[in-house]
Amino acid sequence: MTDETGPSRAKARSAKRKPVASPAAAKTPRPKRTKKTLGDDFLTAVRADFRIHGAGVLAEVRTEKPDQYLKIVLSVLPKDIDVAINQLDTLSDILFEVIVRKFRPAGEE
Repeated sequence: MTDETGPSRAKARSAKRKPVASPAAAKTPRPKRTKKTLGDDFLTAVRADFRIHGAGVLAEVRTEKPDQYLKIVLSVLPKDIDVAINQLDTLSDILFEVIVRKFRPAGEE
């Protein structure tokens, strides 16, 4: 709303600052998150187990349970894998023609 003196403005609040931590508290490192630590511990145990039994167990799973083996393989592949089945699709028509001409037998044209 406006009055004759100009637009009315709400009083601005002063920004509250966080209290300064003690120097001793600033030097201690933050504790790791439990979820991250648990995941790290689990992967460490899996790595150690794989180093001992890995190749033999994978071969056994591949022969006895191929569906489970395929699940393992698919779980470690990146989700956004970009596979070009036909590499020739990426070539321009002119470049493709040059390649075909280069590898044709000499008497054929």
